[in-house]
Parts: sequence; structure tokens; C-alpha cells
Amino acid sequence: MWASTTPAAIAGLVDVLRRDPDLTATTVFDGPQATGWSGTEAITVGYTDEETSHSVDGSVIGEGLALSPTREQYTIQCAIWVLNGSADITAARERAYAVLAVVGGALTSDQTLGGAVAAARLAAVALQQEQTQQGAVASIFFGVEVDTYT
Repeated sequence: MWASTTPAAIAGLVDVLRRDPDLTATTVFDGPQATGWSGTEAITVGYTDEETSHSVDGSVIGEGLALSPTREQYTIQCAIWVLNGSADITAARERAYAVLAVVGGALTSDQTLGGAVAAARLAAVALQQEQTQQGAVASIFFGVEVDTYT
């Protein structure tokens, strides 16, 4: 029976990040969250918004002439938010990239996301900065690229 690895990969990524000792001050969300969160650092695994309408983008490809295995290649969309209440955008940006470095290190340490996939690694990265009523916010939008077989 065929089944996508996507649900297990997302759960594995959330677990890898939540267990990382360097992310204890960072809330890790599994998917988009309802409003009302009031922390200063967060990672969303399976991120979507008005511009990023898909939590996961990818393809399923038959390998060779056989019906099985099927190769899955997809990107899990994620986001990091860091709020600096002192309106120090430099500090917010530096911390956001420090969090991204921890994510990259966690992926290097467990490229299989707990055995869910063959390989996962950081993909495209984009930075957004803004000043809000609460302070400076640095947001990093990034993908986790997955290559695996079902």
C-alpha cells in the first residue's frame, strides 16, 4: 500500500527541533497557530500565509519501470520569528539567524528526521524585518527539502 512520508516527516522535524537543547527558549509550532501567542521566539513547521499558500510543495515520481518504490521530493515550508522588545533590529536579526543555525545543525545531526525520510536539509532562505508596536521583528522563511522513497 502506498503512503506519503509527509506526515511523518513533519512530525519528525517538529520532534527534532523540540528536543534540541539550544531551542529551549524557542516555541516550536506544528503548523500555523491561532493568534494569542505572546512569546519572543518561535519556529513554525508547515508554515502558510497569504503569500505562501502551501505548507508542503513537491512531487511524487515513479523510479524506473517498477511501480514501487516511489520517490518523493518535497519542501516543508517553515518560519522563524524573533521579537526584540527594545526595537533593536540588529539584535533581532542576529538572533533569528542564530536560531536558523541551530535548525541547520539539528538537520545535520538527524538528516532522516527520526527515520521518517532518507534525507532532509535546509533549502531556500528569506529574511523579512519590520518594526512593530511590540518592537523589532526579524522573520526568516525557509524550506526543509526532503528526498526519500515511499
